[in-house]
Amino acid sequence: MIGSGFGNIFKIPELKKRIFFTLALLIVYRIGVHVPTPGIDTIALASFFARAKGTLLGLF
Repeated sequence: MIGSGFGNIFKIPELKKRIFFTLALLIVYRIGVHVPTPGIDTIALASFFARAKGTLLGLF
């Protein structure tokens, strides 16, 4: 029953378009995560988060 419903997802053109758009956005996001931000000292940022561990800021 459930398997046949998922099989019909790609038969609906608008739904297929939205799913592919969402997947494309996820791919772009995952690639963008690995691009370093200029002007950010990664060592200082890592030490800041290490100091914030166990605090309310560390929770976020």
